[in-house]
Amino acid sequence: MKVTAADGQSVLIKQDGFDGDSVVVYTEHDEFHYKRANSAPELSGWPRVKDQDCQLESAANVLQLRCGVRTVTIHPEGRS
Repeated sequence: MKVTAADGQSVLIKQDGFDGDSVVVYTEHDEFHYKRANSAPELSGWPRVKDQDCQLESAANVLQLRCGVRTVTIHPEGRS
């Protein structure tokens, strides 16, 4: 699932399809590629990420991903 901030930065979120206990966030690497940023156990389980209203906010070198009442801080280091 892709989530885009107001400034155009985006992340991809992947949650395993079996029991949802594994969530991984990918940040933009370049115009065509994403790279693994970190795991997001805060978003695992139910409800599924795809079933929530996820929003991405960017400030300086930090991204805040909110899905429902849960928030994950992402540091997209090494972006080109």
